[in-house]
Amino acid sequence: MSELLKSVEKLPLEPTLPRLSLNDFRGGNQLPTWDVPEQEFHLGKKYPLVPMVFKNWELSEPDDLVLKLGTRQIRMNRLRFMCYSKFAMDHVKGGQRELVLPEDRVPDEGLVRACHWLNQPVAKLERGSIMEVLAAALYLEVDSLIKQVWFSLNLVDEFNEDQAFAVSYESRRLRHLLPVVGLDKTMLHRIQRFFLTLVASVEFVELPFEHVHYLISSENVAVNSEMEMLYVAVRWLTHDWKARAEYAMTLIKLVSLMSLPFEYIMDLQAGRVEEPVKYITELEEFPDFIYEAFTNHLLMEFDDGSRAIEQLRELFKVELPMQRPFICDNLSGYHRATPDDLAKVFSYEDFLDYLRVIHKNGIYSWKTLDVQHTSSRFKMV
Repeated sequence: MSELLKSVEKLPLEPTLPRLSLNDFRGGNQLPTWDVPEQEFHLGKKYPLVPMVFKNWELSEPDDLVLKLGTRQIRMNRLRFMCYSKFAMDHVKGGQRELVLPEDRVPDEGLVRACHWLNQPVAKLERGSIMEVLAAALYLEVDSLIKQVWFSLNLVDEFNEDQAFAVSYESRRLRHLLPVVGLDKTMLHRIQRFFLTLVASVEFVELPFEHVHYLISSENVAVNSEMEMLYVAVRWLTHDWKARAEYAMTLIKLVSLMSLPFEYIMDLQAGRVEEPVKYITELEEFPDFIYEAFTNHLLMEFDDGSRAIEQLRELFKVELPMQRPFICDNLSGYHRATPDDLAKVFSYEDFLDYLRVIHKNGIYSWKTLDVQHTSSRFKMV
């Protein structure tokens, strides 16, 4: 060991090197100049992103999000739900696996069917729950489902008559969830042959005044006789006369009394009517109103097209009465074969008997009815 040390001591000393960093090497901060044209370089990814996402989706738990609505729990695929729902995109964070929905904002049946629609590659909407689905879709902000509901509702041939009333009824029931003003009334315009079947139901007497007003004023509803429209108003009013008496004259003025048979107009003037109708004839405003109908009826009945009659019509501001669509339902004891046949006088009890027959004959008996229109300018219907 001592010999080794002695030999090392005899070696010449190493020249001293300056302490120099790589960054200080000459030219260390400069890139070499390449004699190649400038070009864009596209670096391809070994694994494309979309297939990787789908692969991960397949390998993960398919229904990894639980929607809670009261005691109801519905399992959904979180990624699928977030793709459809703006609400989910805003409220489902990180690894969240549960989403609680408010019972007062989301209808139970609507949520179930909306989730079914989201989960199925080709999903169909059912008529009976379409408004609950719309309410759920609006809350969850599922635009594609909302558009499909509106597209369906715009199909008049699919949503008319009884289906139109069902939508109207549900729209009113869910009005606190549906920021859609007037849909409940708009759908009533699609009712024609179904009208008297509706009048025979308990749903009719429970309708709000606004809906009854809309129906009685409609030029689209079909009846056997304008007398029926008077009795329709009586039926709704007397269901709760104390609460509804204030609406009586407003509704009666929607009925074309001048179109009624002259004999019945005189009975109304004299008060020779059944007890339920007396509620109307005893109103303070009614005598003046029925007298006007009486004079207008006479004037229109004897209208021969002369200038003198035309001047009288202009003087008394007599307008042609509304001519509603006509049906000939042989289930009624007072039916006529055509709208131009002479109208019959029938009682309120006769009208109720007809409604009872509708009950027995079934809810779809209206589908056999044909709509006709009167050929005359003025007819006692």
